[in-house]
Amino acid sequence: MEYLQFTDFRNHSKEYFERIEEGESYIIVRKGKPVARILPFEQPSPGWKRDVKRVKLTKGKNTTTDYIAEERSGR
Repeated sequence: MEYLQFTDFRNHSKEYFERIEEGESYIIVRKGKPVARILPFEQPSPGWKRDVKRVKLTKGKNTTTDYIAEERSGR
């Protein structure tokens, strides 16, 4: 992680954002004090949630409750 002066980052932000997209990270320093850390965004890994199956009700089954009752009865 590199230290970078705020004014340099401000004046050349396009180039620095291209580097960040390639995986580099920076600590922005303003008046000698670190004020921000810029890291590349990581894509979230698949979570614990499962995909929910979409249900298309057929004619004669008016509610989701009917579908759930059928699934529970094992038909």
